[in-house]
Amino acid sequence: MGPEQGSISVMAFGLLFGAVGGASLFKARWLRRHGARAYGTVVRLARTSGEGGSSYHPVVQYQTANGQVMEVRSSQGKSRRSSLRAGSPVTVHYDPAKPQRMAIDGYSGGGGMVVFCVFGAVIFLIGARVLLSTVA
Repeated sequence: MGPEQGSISVMAFGLLFGAVGGASLFKARWLRRHGARAYGTVVRLARTSGEGGSSYHPVVQYQTANGQVMEVRSSQGKSRRSSLRAGSPVTVHYDPAKPQRMAIDGYSGGGGMVVFCVFGAVIFLIGARVLLSTVA
C-alpha cells in the first residue's frame, strides 16, 4: 500500500468516526425537538462484550402517549457503569411513529459523541495533510 492509499484509508477512518458521532448527535437532537417526551425508569443495564471490552447500555421502560409500555435498550453504551442504575428515573424523547426509537435526556448524544466527531475530524485532517504532502 502506497502513501496515497494509506492516507485515504486514514481519511475514511476519520469520516467513519465523524459519521457515527454526527448521526448520534443528530438523532438525539431531532428526538428532543420533534419527538414526544415520557418519564421512565432504568430497569437494568445490558452488558455487551467485544474486542475492546464491555459496554453497559441502559434498558429503559416508559409509557407512550397512547398508553403503550415500551422497554428499550439505549443504543448508547458506556465502557463504565454510569450514574444510571436499575430504578433510576429518566426522561426519554421518542419518535411517536417508532416509539422504540428513543434517546435518554442527558445521556444519549452527549459528550462522548462530540468526542467521536472531533476525533474523526482530527484523523481526517491528518490523513488529508499527509495525502497533500505526498501529491505535492
